[in-house]
Amino acid sequence: MVPARTELSKGGRPGIAMATALGGLVIIGVMIAGVFFTSNQELRVGTNIFVQERAFRAAEFGINASLASWKNSEMLLLPIGGTKEIVYDSSSQGWRDTVTITRLNATGYLIGSTGTAFGGIQGSSRRRTALLVRISVPSLSTKAAVTAGGDVQLTSEPIVGLDTSPLAWLDCPLPEDSVAAVVVPDSSDVLFTRKDCPLDVCLVGSPKLLATPAATDLTTYNDFVDETFSGLTSLGAKVFNSSSSIPNSFGPVVTDGSCNTTALKNLGDPARGNPAGACESYFPIIHSEGAGYTLTLRGGSGQGILLVDGDLEIAGDFQFYGPVIVKGKFAGKNSAKIHGALMVANSAGGANTFANTSTVTYSSCAIKKAFANAIPPKRVVERAWMEAF
Repeated sequence: MVPARTELSKGGRPGIAMATALGGLVIIGVMIAGVFFTSNQELRVGTNIFVQERAFRAAEFGINASLASWKNSEMLLLPIGGTKEIVYDSSSQGWRDTVTITRLNATGYLIGSTGTAFGGIQGSSRRRTALLVRISVPSLSTKAAVTAGGDVQLTSEPIVGLDTSPLAWLDCPLPEDSVAAVVVPDSSDVLFTRKDCPLDVCLVGSPKLLATPAATDLTTYNDFVDETFSGLTSLGAKVFNSSSSIPNSFGPVVTDGSCNTTALKNLGDPARGNPAGACESYFPIIHSEGAGYTLTLRGGSGQGILLVDGDLEIAGDFQFYGPVIVKGKFAGKNSAKIHGALMVANSAGGANTFANTSTVTYSSCAIKKAFANAIPPKRVVERAWMEAF
């Protein structure tokens, strides 16, 4: 007997729609999971890169901040191989930086900066950078109490070429050999206008008077081995010009226990008190701007490097410690005193005068300390910066 024939339902094969739907859901789920996985990975990578970059910026900030607050007077006290650590903590903003400054030799320093940033997927990131810097060691090409490219008229106390350390500067090395009292192009350029001030009395040094063509060479007044006149004036100098209101007296200015270096009348503190004053280590670069301008200093004292485009007149009892370099001419009146060296190019002619009890006393200590403390460190010429992981 032949079985009855069963007809398939009109909808086709049984269960195929459900299988297709489930398959589609699985595929869509896999795609969504892939999107979430990829997005999560992108988030991790992006967040970690952001935190790494923050750590790198923190390390760079540490180097720049340490250079901005650099004090040669402190760094020169470090022994060779000695270190100084500075911490910049900004954990509330997600970063912290530790700077270690190591003295490598007499003039070279290695600044290592380790920046740490927080908040990444993996917790934190650290980057380290380093910078090699050196302190400039400029020097005057002619060593003398007074070097002049024109006439020098003496009616004052002796100009002294004996190397003399300033009074109360207890950290000066032993004085060096004596230098010339006056250096000029020709011996006839020195004029003794008083009978009681002949050469043997008004010039003290070895030799007393030196005539050399170097006195008219402009490089003598512009190039200082490791620096130049224009280069020094660009190093954040304290500027005086025709629009400046020159104080009647200069002296240290202390605000809240710290040396106020922005005060116009503050040119450092050469007095060396006990206890030490806050401005004793402040040796500014002072620039008198303008070839036609005459800078007149009347009272008080200062230390550092004094650079004058035009003429310089010391009319009162002002005392300065360090090198004084004048492109024009110089006039010393009353009881003006310079401890260090005076160099006058006389580029526009004219005579240099020393009247009353004004004088110059050569001091290698004052010159070296001014150069060593006033000039900020500079990067070494090649491969100064590096990133250390």
